[in-house]
Amino acid sequence: MGFLIGGAVVAIVGVILWMVMGKKAGQSAHLDLTDTSTVSEVKENYDSISGSMGSGNFTHFCELKGQAHSDQPLTAEQSNESVVYYKSEVIHKYERLENKKDSQGNMQKKWVKKTDTVSENEVWADGFGVKDATGFIAINPKKSKLDTMQLHSKFEKGEPNQSGLNIKLGGVSIGLGGGGNSNHRTIGYEYKEIGIKLGQNLYVLGDANDRDGSLIMSKPTDKKYPFIVSTKSEDELQAGLGSAIKGYKIGAFVCFGLGGALAVVGLLKMMSVF
Repeated sequence: MGFLIGGAVVAIVGVILWMVMGKKAGQSAHLDLTDTSTVSEVKENYDSISGSMGSGNFTHFCELKGQAHSDQPLTAEQSNESVVYYKSEVIHKYERLENKKDSQGNMQKKWVKKTDTVSENEVWADGFGVKDATGFIAINPKKSKLDTMQLHSKFEKGEPNQSGLNIKLGGVSIGLGGGGNSNHRTIGYEYKEIGIKLGQNLYVLGDANDRDGSLIMSKPTDKKYPFIVSTKSEDELQAGLGSAIKGYKIGAFVCFGLGGALAVVGLLKMMSVF
C-alpha cells in the first residue's frame, strides 16, 4: 500500500509541475504573439474608443518598450542612484548561544547562526511610467511580475562600534549593534538594494486601460493575461521562460515515470500476498 500511496503523491507532484509548465508556456506565447506598440498608438486607440463610447470603457492588452520615467524620481538610500523604484534591506547576521542536545542526549551550549532584518524599505516614485520616442504612459506596478537590477550589495564584518551605530534609512534612525550580551555575537551586516534606475530600458506587457478614469498600464482583469514590468529585454525574458518550461517538463515526466513505477511495484506486492 505504501508504494501505491507514494506513486500517487509523486504523480500529483508531476501534475503540478505540468500545470506550472503550461502557465509558463502561456506567458511565453503572449510575449511572442503580442506586437510591440508605441505609446502614441495606444493613446490614439484610447482617444478613438473613449470618444465614441465614453471614458471607462477602454482596455487594450499590449506590449511597450521604452525607458523608465518619472518627473519626481527618487534617490535610492544605499546606492544614491536616481531611480523610479528601489527596495533596500539591512540584514543583521549573528550567532546566539543556545542549549542543544548532542547525539548522547546531553545538553551543550552551541553557537547557532541567526539573521534579522534590521531595515526594509520599498518605494515607487510618483508618476512612474514608461516613455518612448512618441510619448509617456503611467504604470500601476501593483501585482506585476517585476524584474529589477541590483543597485548595491555590501557586507560589513563585526559590530560597527562598541556603543552601537545609528544609520538613517528613509528618514528613520535605526540602531545597529552595540551592547555587551555574552550570549550573542555579531558576524556582520549585509546591505542589499535592488531597483529601477531613471532612464533604464523597460519592457512592459499588460493592460492599457482607463478603469480608474485616466489612461494607465496595469494588471489585466483576465487572469489568463500576464502583467510584466521588467528591466530585462523581451529576448532575455523568452530565454528564461524557455529554460523554465524545459525544466518543468523534464521534472513532470520524471515524476510520472517514477509514480507509475511505484504504482506497479505496489500492485505486484499486493498480488503476491494473495
